[in-house]
Amino acid sequence: MQYIQHMNVYAENLISYLTNIKKADIPKVIQHIHDNLSALGFSANGRFIFTFKENDISDETHSAEILIPVKGEITPSENYGKKPIFRLVNAVMTRHEGSVSDISRTETALKDYIQKNNYEPITNAYYVVVRNGDTFGSDCIFEVYIGINYNSL
Repeated sequence: MQYIQHMNVYAENLISYLTNIKKADIPKVIQHIHDNLSALGFSANGRFIFTFKENDISDETHSAEILIPVKGEITPSENYGKKPIFRLVNAVMTRHEGSVSDISRTETALKDYIQKNNYEPITNAYYVVVRNGDTFGSDCIFEVYIGINYNSL
């Protein structure tokens, strides 16, 4: 597995969608949002980003945030919020190819790499959707990022 240090993720004008969801259902929800953005008067303007708000990443339902960079003026509603900017700096990244159900192994390997190199993680894992796949299974590709502290004290 390849690990890349000092990575940055940047996006502007994002819809923030908070939900309780099983991790295996994330790709289906992302596809549904992507297919229906035009009904809200938006079009996607970059890759979707998501994170689980809890550290446990089992198959149970979790609090998740899905961030969608869009073109168009966002007016928050009871269903979604607005984030003017998302910026993750100095992260370590690896790529996960396969089902989101198996992503915990990739995240664990990334955390092990961070610990082995004596880095201090300062964010949860953030997942950037590279390819959602046709079957939402083994053909998905996600980049997994964890922000680490700049300082070595």
